[in-house]
Amino acid sequence: MSGGLDNPINWSFPVGRLFGIRIRVHVLFVLIAVYMLLAELGSGGGWRGVSDRFISVLLLFFIVLTHEFGHCFGARYAGGEAHEILLWPLGGLAMTSPPHTARGHMITVVAGPAVNVLYLFLTGAVLIAFFGGPGAVPWNPFRPFSTGVWIESSVHLWLVIFFALNWIILLFNLAPVFPLDGGRILQCLLWPKQGFARATWTATGVGMVGAIAIGLIGLVSQATLMLAIAVFGYLTCWQQRQMIKSGMFESENEFGYDFSQGYTSLEQAGEKFEKKPSWWQRQKEKRAAAKLAKEQARQEELQREVDRILEKIARDGINALTTRERQLLAKETERQRSEQ
Repeated sequence: MSGGLDNPINWSFPVGRLFGIRIRVHVLFVLIAVYMLLAELGSGGGWRGVSDRFISVLLLFFIVLTHEFGHCFGARYAGGEAHEILLWPLGGLAMTSPPHTARGHMITVVAGPAVNVLYLFLTGAVLIAFFGGPGAVPWNPFRPFSTGVWIESSVHLWLVIFFALNWIILLFNLAPVFPLDGGRILQCLLWPKQGFARATWTATGVGMVGAIAIGLIGLVSQATLMLAIAVFGYLTCWQQRQMIKSGMFESENEFGYDFSQGYTSLEQAGEKFEKKPSWWQRQKEKRAAAKLAKEQARQEELQREVDRILEKIARDGINALTTRERQLLAKETERQRSEQ
């Protein structure tokens, strides 16, 4: 388990590291997935239904994970850092540290939905080209898994499901409810004119109204997940506004619980962000340093071999050298002459 057990958001465990980013999965994510599989089995769907539901969960896991990687790569591209991704029942959280500027945060935020847009473009193109034209694409978000076109194969079915899941996740994330991507985009758009604190105040105000609307829809439709997200969004907006009222968001003060810096951003509160080279530039420098170290090690090994050959000549004479040793000594002598 990560972190203290007193904070439910820390009930997670690591599953690996990719591109230098640690990936963690919340315990509730696993429990809900298991519950869905057992419910499918209990509903009479049989093992075929369970396997289909399992594949759906894996697709959702993949989409959410790559969405969060989009945020991480966006932060690195902007010159910031990306440390960790948490997958939990309400989606994903990327622990990033972008430059504390509207541009840096906007790049970080937009890079997540950009992944879903890319998936939609590619999947939609395949559906249109091979499975019945534009009518084969599930454009209606209220009927996401229905195209009105006869499903020809399992490949066709899973392409439709993959498109629909991305479509739902994209539209939901773009809702103007802080800390969803739509609310953070609104914050970034207002930031240059209003300043960070005022922009956050406006975005969280809009977010609270949006959270109430989503909560009402969740109540009417009996969608527990929507209701949970509405409560989470409302409480996050309320928390941000309390911080602003207490003076934690003074002009140029970065302190606060900003989800563009991840779910543990309070640990970095008050620290000024220093402009540093981008992740890509640091990786290039790291590779160059590794190449230089490898070359130095090779030269040191070569010098030790030359010293050994010279000792052999002094001890046994030049006629004792093997053909390879003679060639190596001649090559090294020629190289030293060319450098003089």
